[in-house]
Amino acid sequence: MGSAQGAISWSSKGDREVCICGVGARTSLGSDALASSAAVRGGISAVAAHPFFVDGHGQPMNLAYDTELPARLDVRHRIEQLLASALLDALNTCPIYAEEATHCWIGIAEPRPGLPQALDRSVSVTAAETLGLHPTAVHVLPQGHASGLMALQACARNISEGDGDFGIAAGVDSYYDPDTLEWLDNVGRLMSAQNRNGFPPGEAAGVCFLASSAAVKRHRLPVLATVTAASTAIESHPIRGLDVCVGEGLSAVISNVFALSRIGERTITMTYCDLNGERYRSEEFSYALLRTQRAFMNVHNYLSPADCWGDVGAASGPLFASLAVAARQRGYANGPHPLLWAGSESGHRVAVLLHLTPNERG
Repeated sequence: MGSAQGAISWSSKGDREVCICGVGARTSLGSDALASSAAVRGGISAVAAHPFFVDGHGQPMNLAYDTELPARLDVRHRIEQLLASALLDALNTCPIYAEEATHCWIGIAEPRPGLPQALDRSVSVTAAETLGLHPTAVHVLPQGHASGLMALQACARNISEGDGDFGIAAGVDSYYDPDTLEWLDNVGRLMSAQNRNGFPPGEAAGVCFLASSAAVKRHRLPVLATVTAASTAIESHPIRGLDVCVGEGLSAVISNVFALSRIGERTITMTYCDLNGERYRSEEFSYALLRTQRAFMNVHNYLSPADCWGDVGAASGPLFASLAVAARQRGYANGPHPLLWAGSESGHRVAVLLHLTPNERG
């Protein structure tokens, strides 16, 4: 039976620790990370019947969309505005990044019907103009759900290897396009009264500002969390393949970050993941937990916020980080070691382990 392929892992070095110093978000629940995380905490859902998108049965499509954006705005401009808004939200929490950041990694959707051509270029230009960076400093990863966490891993690795003291990891996605929604409906992936195995499409952007421990001390920056370890692998039996997926790719990345963290058994205290209502994802997670359960304090401590802000695709990873940070800031975190994971249709699986710091100041 197939397994995970080409695993790439990274862990923090004691003399070059990587810190999350700021987060930003724009979701269907709120225009910033604070409002969005509070809405998820309260169990508020933005999933609603759309006024003019209808499915193949003539019923309104249920999706979570940003009502502050014009209803007729095309998906390219929605993605650009979502990303710019989330970047500005993060800059408000840590403005020094406007002067010091040298690299930006952004996860976007995998190719699919309705996705604009050259989306990577328009996303690069938006980020560069918002942050004052040269476009060549922006690296776009078109790898779908996993790409936001892949951006976080790549950014953290660059910083730990000495390629600058600051970096930005982001993810942005939107299913708000008639061709995309029709495709989801036709292939049986759109949640509806007739299809309980689908998911509610969403749109959002999430951002994490990262800095080395040396920069934190030098500039007296807030430390919201530290990035302990990350791992990316390829599941050889991706979604809708011919073979049954038994979660070997997801098992591999969870096992890798657990081994690299050296924090001992039963110490992952919370999980944030991209379960979205599709049976495939739930079954994959169940198989992975059977192999990795010794790493978790309680395997049932997990949050999959797709029922609140919809499936947000490539934006998932950075938004999970903002939820973990919010839990720590407001005192309801289950513990100091949350795990973030996501999986793309193409087979990419990524896990990132954070350490929530007890003090805000570096």
